[in-house]
Amino acid sequence: MINISRLPLPLLLALLTAIAPLAIDMYLPAMANMASSLNSDIHHVELSVSTFLLGFALGQITGGPLSDSFGRKPIIYLGLAIFGAASLSLIWVISLDELLILRVVQAVGGGLAVVNSTAIVRDNFDGANIARVLSMIAMIMMAAPMIAPMLGSLVLHFSQWQTIFAVLAAYSAVLILLLIWQLPESHPKHKRVKRKPWEGYAQVIRHRSARRYIFMLASSFSGMFVFITASPYLYLEHFEQSASMFPWLFGANVAVVMVMNRLNMTLLKFYSTTRLLSTGVAIQFSSAIALVVLSFFPDYFTLGIALPLLMTFVGSLGLITANTMGTIMQHFRDVAASATALMGVIQFSGGALAGLLWGKLHDGTPMPMMAVCLLTASLSAVFLISALRADANAAPITAPPQQTDS
Repeated sequence: MINISRLPLPLLLALLTAIAPLAIDMYLPAMANMASSLNSDIHHVELSVSTFLLGFALGQITGGPLSDSFGRKPIIYLGLAIFGAASLSLIWVISLDELLILRVVQAVGGGLAVVNSTAIVRDNFDGANIARVLSMIAMIMMAAPMIAPMLGSLVLHFSQWQTIFAVLAAYSAVLILLLIWQLPESHPKHKRVKRKPWEGYAQVIRHRSARRYIFMLASSFSGMFVFITASPYLYLEHFEQSASMFPWLFGANVAVVMVMNRLNMTLLKFYSTTRLLSTGVAIQFSSAIALVVLSFFPDYFTLGIALPLLMTFVGSLGLITANTMGTIMQHFRDVAASATALMGVIQFSGGALAGLLWGKLHDGTPMPMMAVCLLTASLSAVFLISALRADANAAPITAPPQQTDS
């Protein structure tokens, strides 16, 4: 295990991974202001969440093989530099098209950097310890989506929405300096394998159970991304809550994810990762059914009833994410970043498509949002059953010997 001086490894990786939720959630309270400033409407501005997810997926799929070939730290620095430059450029956008394009560029940088987080965990840990450390990272990192909308609202109180992107640029700059000082290279030259970029992905895809777990995780994540995309409409328009109240409502869901990740760290001492992730999928599926049924009765679809169900739906990811990633990553040490990238690109692409599907179906009621959430939860359950059936015969795919860097 590589020794990390001063700051614990989970904290460093949580700060890095937080780039994504900060970039997604911090500007949610500003969407109405942005729509007015860009002569658009809030639903079109909400598309910038989906375009960010697509860009993030592109950054991950590009960064995975680069990280396996050239090391973790150079790709992290490249990604954070792109993220910071795009964040600064977003300050001066004057049209919706410029916003969408620069959000893609910003996301590509974020994806290049964040894809290394799980790979670094795999470089340092084995077995159930992977899931335990990932839960620890998630528990710390989940402070970001809880704080981000509140920070965004605070910025709006004292300044304009453009300042939000200035804060993101400053965060990336500070993060570069911190990681240069604190984070050693966990994938040195003698561990790197020369291979074509697609060979690492092929190695992961050929693993029967791993590919099913990847699609299962992507389906569960897509439900959360639908919630993120639709939450401004649901809380600000449908439930007619104020912009200052939005961060607290949004943060309540994130708080449950943090609690579930902490619970997961304890339960891993007694139960297997597959047992716990199966429980998480069952919880998510059940809460999605309840939300769909509730949406058929508008008089009963109140904030007091819907919020606990949404908290349960989103919170289930605290049992699903780390355990699924730990189950997958234990098979892939030499292509850890490529495996992480493949997981990420499928997750974020699925989330973007689910968000776009909600936008297409949106009719001014909560029903389309809840229906898409049920669709994603159903797919997750189907892929889980398929993965569990394949598990008994699944085995790590060993790549043929390759020439290594001298």
